[in-house]
Amino acid sequence: MNVEWIAGGVAATFVSAIAAWWLERLVDSERALLGLTTTTPSVRRLRPFVVTAGSVALMLGLAYAEVVGQCLATPEVQPEPHHILYRVVFHCGLILFLVLGTAIDFDCYLLPDQITIPGMIWGVGGAVLIADLQIAHLWVDWGMAIPQLTGPYIPAWYDQHRVWHALAWSTAGLLTGGVFTAIVRSVSSRILGQEAMGFGDVTLMAMIGSVIGWQAVLATFAIAPLTGVLIALAGYVILGKTYIPYGPCLAAAAILVLFGWSRIWEQTRMFFSDPVAIAIILGSALAALVILLGAIRLYRAIPTRSA
Repeated sequence: MNVEWIAGGVAATFVSAIAAWWLERLVDSERALLGLTTTTPSVRRLRPFVVTAGSVALMLGLAYAEVVGQCLATPEVQPEPHHILYRVVFHCGLILFLVLGTAIDFDCYLLPDQITIPGMIWGVGGAVLIADLQIAHLWVDWGMAIPQLTGPYIPAWYDQHRVWHALAWSTAGLLTGGVFTAIVRSVSSRILGQEAMGFGDVTLMAMIGSVIGWQAVLATFAIAPLTGVLIALAGYVILGKTYIPYGPCLAAAAILVLFGWSRIWEQTRMFFSDPVAIAIILGSALAALVILLGAIRLYRAIPTRSA
């Protein structure tokens, strides 16, 4: 077991180091396109080490949480024993894409397609290739479960046609993450009169959804405001930044969802089994967002008294 962990750590370090090297070239390219000055030498020297170390730490931590801590264990999703390692690698790939996206978003305030599009391909392609990587099935009806007698209703075709099921849940996650974020982005921009979220956030959530599914990507969006507050405070205290891009907040929320999925699913599985409840809650959340953003715009419109 120790040999396996060492080998995994070496592999994670090697891949992360190459990705960090590539990221510096991507940052230079994007800054040039935006007409920005080149990154300072100190940041160029330090960032690859931070990206590599952060990626490896998160990968090994998630691998331990999944294999030993059973952070993804749910009653209805029981992957084949030899597929558990594949699922760990699958999620470690997502971690790397999220760290790269966070690093460039903090630097250039954008999330380029060079990161999110390959991430979507990784999500859908990996899901279909292994066909046993989901943390939640496409649909499970817990409303039909009878305590101590029967479990939830799970359509038989999921097991009979695993590749099609994998394609369905990964694509559903991709579309849910992308479309829901696009709606929120459009509504926010119209109410505030300015762009509230970049299109990179839309593709980022589509990428996340393709790996973790539609239920977990909605949980990610719900948790993101909390991570946003924490990251904004940290950015102000550590870096002196008064503006923080939303992409890193979404990335942090997705990582938290993975680490805590077993408990999250236990508390929300009934909600995700009821289409009416989903529609009502999502509609209420969107309505609350509209009211909040409307209040912000009215507050900004209040004339300030000059000294």
